[in-house]
Amino acid sequence: MNRSLIALLGTLLAAGALPALAATNLTVPVSANAPSIDPRADDYTFDPAAIAQLSWNSTQSKSAAEQTTARITSDGKYLYVRFDATQNERIVNAQPVNGKGAGDLVYVDLWPSGASGTMYRYAASPDGSSSATASNGATAPAAQTAGASFPGGYTVTMKIPLAGLNASNWNVQFGRNVAANGQQMVWSHEGAQANPDDVASAGTMTLGSGAK
Repeated sequence: MNRSLIALLGTLLAAGALPALAATNLTVPVSANAPSIDPRADDYTFDPAAIAQLSWNSTQSKSAAEQTTARITSDGKYLYVRFDATQNERIVNAQPVNGKGAGDLVYVDLWPSGASGTMYRYAASPDGSSSATASNGATAPAAQTAGASFPGGYTVTMKIPLAGLNASNWNVQFGRNVAANGQQMVWSHEGAQANPDDVASAGTMTLGSGAK
């Protein structure tokens, strides 16, 4: 590769003009001890955990300017997710309805039976108010959520029951919406023009041994 092409690629990457690489698979550890779902607790309480960085700004097709880290673990009965989001914009709390909301939002899309199965969305605002929906109109298993804001960002935790989801071949997406500018940040993506809420853009998730 010649120097001019290397320089061009470096410029495009620096400008966020090329899609950021995203991991496509997570292996979620299953341990005997459940993590703390207090959003004010240190993030090391989610250890061991799989890590998903929401590094792609799907609204503007470039790398996300603000960091969002999702930590995922399980005790075999529940899936625990912790979002730590940095945010310079004013934080807006609003009750999510059907997985969407007028305020800031983080969410998990789960396809427990793979791409051809039902999608479950668990969404929560920075204050922990939440909603759970299923794409087939069924009642989604209720999750316990909590949230706390702090200078420069917020933390949201979710405790999602595995019973009732009938998991066999997980597809998953982790996302975040910023109310102030309409940006949507995601973990997994398939090209600049793909719909991040579509299963085609989702990654996959494997639960470690011990999952129920």
